[in-house]
Formats: sequence, C-alpha cells, structure tokens
Amino acid sequence: RRDSRVIPVHIAVAMSSVDELLQIEPTSASRWKENEYAVYRYSPNKTMESEGKSPGAGFSLSLVGSSIPPDREHLVREQVATKMSQGSLYHGSGQVTTLDPELFPSPSQAYYCLIDTRQSGLTREESPGDGDVSKQFLLCFVSIGRQGLDLFRTELDSYTAELKPFLQELPSDNGFSGSRLEAEIKQWFSKNVTYLTRVIKLCHDQLPLLLHTVSLTAVNSHVEVTGENSETARDLRQFLEACSLANLMQFGNSESGEAGVSVAKGTGCQGDPRSSVTVNVTENGCTVSSRESSQFCSNWAQVLLAQGTSSPDPFFLRQAVENYKLKIIQDINALKRLLRQAETDYHALYRCYVFLCACGNGKLLLQCAVQEAKTLPSPETLSVL
Repeated sequence: RRDSRVIPVHIAVAMSSVDELLQIEPTSASRWKENEYAVYRYSPNKTMESEGKSPGAGFSLSLVGSSIPPDREHLVREQVATKMSQGSLYHGSGQVTTLDPELFPSPSQAYYCLIDTRQSGLTREESPGDGDVSKQFLLCFVSIGRQGLDLFRTELDSYTAELKPFLQELPSDNGFSGSRLEAEIKQWFSKNVTYLTRVIKLCHDQLPLLLHTVSLTAVNSHVEVTGENSETARDLRQFLEACSLANLMQFGNSESGEAGVSVAKGTGCQGDPRSSVTVNVTENGCTVSSRESSQFCSNWAQVLLAQGTSSPDPFFLRQAVENYKLKIIQDINALKRLLRQAETDYHALYRCYVFLCACGNGKLLLQCAVQEAKTLPSPETLSVL
C-alpha cells in the first residue's frame, strides 16, 4: 500500500504564474467544488540509508491523514515532493504547484506549506533521533479541476499558521481520525476561498461603500469590523484585507505594511489617529458608518455583484479584485508622472486636473500623492498639489 509509506524527498519552491490582467472568463461552478487535503509528517533524515531508504534523501513525508482517495494521494505526494526537491521551502510560507494533467482528469493545483510545531530555539536542520517523532508537518490542499489557488496564498498562509495548535495536539501514533485537526481542516476551502461569495451576498448594496472605505486604509483610514457572529466577521475581515492596497503602498500609516483592518466586539478605535470607519455585521447583512464612495468603486462593485450573485466563482472574483487593485496602482503611477511634469509645465498641470476628474477615483489618488510627497519629502510636488 503506497498511500501510507514514507517517501524520501528534498526541498523546493514552486513559482506561481501571473494571470492576464484582462479578459477573465468565469468557469462552471461545478469545476471548483471538489477540493481535498492531506497532512504529512516531515522528517529530516540522517538515517535513511541505514534503513534501506533512498540514499541522499533530504527528508521524508509520512501520511498522517487525508481526504484524497489512495489512488490519487500517492500521486499528489510524489508530485509535491518533486517540486520540493527543486529548491527551498520556508516554514509558514506556502507554495502552489500545478499537478500533472496526464495523471489527473482535469487541471488541478496543490498548495503546500511546511509548519514547525517545535519549541523555539531548535534549528530547522535539527533531525529527530531514533525513536523520536517529527514535530514538523506538511499541509497540502488540492483543488481538483480548477487553477487559481495562487490567488489565495495569503489566506492559506494565515490559515495554516492557525492550524499549529491543532497539529501540536496530534499524538505520536498519528491519531488523526476524530481529532480537532480533522474537523477544522475539512473547512479549508470554505474558510479561505468561498468567503468571497458569502461576503458579496451579505453586503450587496453596501459593497461600493466597503470598497471605497478599504481603499483609504492605505492612506489615513482604519476599518473596524464589529458583530456577534465571529465567522461572518472573519469572512468580512478577509474580504477587506484582500481588497486593501496597504501591502502595495510604500507609504501610509499602516504598520508593517498590514491592512488597517481590525475585528472587535465594540465600536470605535481608541487612540488611533487615523479616520475610523466601523462595519457592523449581522446575519442579515452589514452596515458601513461612512456613506462616501466613488464612481470607480461603484464600477468595481458592479463587476463583483454581477458574478457573485448569479453563478459565483470565487477564483474569478478574486482575480477581479486583484485587477482593480492593479488599476489603482497604474492610475497612481500615471498621476505621479504628470505631477513631475507639472512642476515645470502648466499644461501638464491641466492634464493632471483632467485625469483626476475623469478617473472616477480622484480623492484616493490625490491623498496617495500627497502622502507620498510628504514621506519623501518633495516640496515641488506638494506645491503642485
């Protein structure tokens, strides 16, 4: 039985390809419903040769638990192991690889991430001795019939980190069946991919306000999510973080490049110098304390609503989110070029004005330009602004 044996492998990084910005076509919802998972113990091996295993192997993977049928699980394990043998793999940072279409009935992808549950102070290269059980795990999530897991790497990296306490509870005899880890990991696709469709249905008419509010978190705004339903609040927080520009900006008030989003039971942000917007979540919908929006965000919301309410495809929705974020960055760069020209050319100053009036997102672009000019600093650009 190959599904339970140890497979010796090395370590690697799988690079994700970048999808085209335009011309995204949604696919049938039935293509992404099938999703699987597998959990492996990761063991750096110093005694493989003495045990008759493949000489020179960097580590081994032994199956802990899986929802993948045995005839496919060993294929997934071997292909992931092959990718890992081609480069470096870092704890807590997952990679996405496309599975061989000749071995699977349709295009499929696997996300895999190495989690170390050992106490701090032990080195990555430290290998367990004879009789010891490895405290390192490889988590693997498989999407059958659809490519696009690379769009959700941020969510999946955060999710695998949240699973660390569940992995620490596993007994040495791999008691996976009936464990808290098994109950939790079954929800990986729902919690980290399909949350997009739930938020769009929940917020609907509030979506333009949400998108405008979260766009401003890169500059001077903070969003606080409140509500009694923790799962719904988690969905909304993930949506806001996915739409935030904070990680793409090299300025602003967000510390460590994190989105200005928090989850709390109460309202208000005590001591936060930025403008605070509260989003209250209930089972029937959400309400945004700010009533401000823009034409750009209204168009953005229409694209998400058109696909998110009829035949929701979370991969299409996430790509649409990334495309609109990229469009904002392109507009910011175009404005910065015009501003540099406007320092010595009044006609360029007029073109700046026309551009800001026509883009539908002038307030955000102006605030980003002012913030960057103050950060550098650039007195000439501030004078033009």
